[in-house]
Amino acid sequence: MAVGTVRFFSAALERPVPYTIILPEVRDVGPGPYPVLLQLHGRHDDYASWLVKSRFAVYLERLPLITVLPDGGNFWWSNLDPRLRYEDMLVTDLWEHVTGTYAVRPGAPWAIGGLSMGGYGALRLGLKYPDKYCSVYAHSSVIPSAAFLREREPDLSPERVLDMDCYHWAAEIDPAQAPRLAFDCGTEDSLLDHNRRFHDHLNAVGLPHGYAEYPGGHTWDYWDRHVQTALRQHAEVLGIAAVPPPSL
Repeated sequence: MAVGTVRFFSAALERPVPYTIILPEVRDVGPGPYPVLLQLHGRHDDYASWLVKSRFAVYLERLPLITVLPDGGNFWWSNLDPRLRYEDMLVTDLWEHVTGTYAVRPGAPWAIGGLSMGGYGALRLGLKYPDKYCSVYAHSSVIPSAAFLREREPDLSPERVLDMDCYHWAAEIDPAQAPRLAFDCGTEDSLLDHNRRFHDHLNAVGLPHGYAEYPGGHTWDYWDRHVQTALRQHAEVLGIAAVPPPSL
């Protein structure tokens, strides 16, 4: 497995943007092309957080999977305004850069996951772009209602509030076209009500999904434990499995 930091030019942000890339070892898992997992960080973290604060890279060993950990600042992984187009950076600029640079399965949708603000990004983008993402798994997500967004981001236009509302996209998507969707939250997490309300909404609109609550809070110990479940889902949806080490 190879791990590196890459900077690419994002037309949406009009500047270079860093991301961490985790590439499988060809001699261990075989040649590509490989599927892709896009893993998003939370608020006040960055493109290296999953790597340095958890054992995420260890769990990826011997998986025939390319994993991309982009930098999103604290901007909701959304197009907050014409200068802060983090959504376009992800779904257009980064997508094109990764598929044009690495041995990626041509034309195949990606998996997407994340925690907290990154969990929100994974849920929203997965629901908005089901042609791009086939597996979504979010942890401890902030899932704002329209009222929450208007209070937190008072400069947003009504159109932007609607676009950033996961409840809106969950009601809009055709369940037959939806990605496989799952999320979890700790029972001691301050965002537990966000997740319970969204779970209830998905049931109300008839959107299939998985939801689980586990002991724990808004901590890296919790995310390190449960990202392993997320990886098992992504591997199943992407049709891959970990390659066992050679017998001695």
